[in-house]
Amino acid sequence: MLTAVCPTDVLESQIAAQNETANSDIRLSDDEIMQRVRRIRSTWSQAERDARSEDADRRFEILLVTFFAEAA
Repeated sequence: MLTAVCPTDVLESQIAAQNETANSDIRLSDDEIMQRVRRIRSTWSQAERDARSEDADRRFEILLVTFFAEAA
């Protein structure tokens, strides 16, 4: 049996989400979603882009460690 362990710093992180409130009946195509994402990203400064990229890299590394912790 495998048991995944999630580091507590991931559980406790308070990342501000950019949620759009939309009626649940609305179905967006992949293209419409990508347009919205690009519009949001276009407002980010270079420093914010760098910080988000570093954070994504850190979270991805934690995810990989979590997945393969039992295999080691």
